[in-house]
Amino acid sequence: MAASHEDPDIYPFLGGDPATQARWLAARGYPPATLLALHNACALRCFFCAGPGTIEVPAAEVTSAARADAQLAARPAGVHRLLVGGNEPTLHREFERLLAAARSAGFLRVDLMTNGAALATRAADWARHGVAEVVVPLYGADAHTHDGVVGSAAFAAVVRGLDAAHHAGIAVRVHTLLLRRTLGQLGALADLVQRRWGTRLGVALLRDKGRFDFAAEAPRFAAAAAAVAAVPLHCRPLGIGVPRCLPTVDEPPPLVAELYFRSQARVFGPGCDACPAARACGGVVAAYAAEVSSV
Repeated sequence: MAASHEDPDIYPFLGGDPATQARWLAARGYPPATLLALHNACALRCFFCAGPGTIEVPAAEVTSAARADAQLAARPAGVHRLLVGGNEPTLHREFERLLAAARSAGFLRVDLMTNGAALATRAADWARHGVAEVVVPLYGADAHTHDGVVGSAAFAAVVRGLDAAHHAGIAVRVHTLLLRRTLGQLGALADLVQRRWGTRLGVALLRDKGRFDFAAEAPRFAAAAAAVAAVPLHCRPLGIGVPRCLPTVDEPPPLVAELYFRSQARVFGPGCDACPAARACGGVVAAYAAEVSSV
């Protein structure tokens, strides 16, 4: 059964073979690519994610080497871009071997979604294996804020890792969640990302998974919109799976992040039909549906 916060439309992509994935992307106007999702335990304890299936994964549910190899071997003709994600793919015991296998299978570019903890020591090697872009979350502009969200002393390692990736020629893409506890740092974080790695911060809204106090963690939509609007235009965030009434810049987000946040169900709020941007808008996560039309 699908969780209430999930969008079943993406299930054929997430569970499909590479040919199915490529067709699904093409039908929605995305560039040709396939996904390798590595399911294994994550070492962080992010309050919105930590739970059964993420911090503890039974051995039988860890992505097997045989399954991963079969996914790579089934690369469709003309598809040379591999998206790699999962709970934390770099912790999968086969991760580095699979990077080499991807290159042998004909993948010329790898987009990696990771928490960034291992980048400081491995970025250069991964770049040589075809990693062209890393998509990494940062939840604050300082260690106290970021580490408070992820439940681990991780900020310093992530920043070093992003520096290493940038130095290795890997495109650095950083995203964050709009949270009550971090909203006051949004401008500082967007500025840090722009100055240090020459990229624009991506923002997404928190979704209610029913395992934390959503009202205590999620800002009101009007407060989130005001915080985004207050960021100077040169480093104004881009939106990932957010409605058009959130004043983000109109730039495409990294593909693997777009697909990750697309997995959350989105709806339209009361009054959205009267919005001139509604036809081009993907809606909003259900927990915010009652608020968006009042902005």
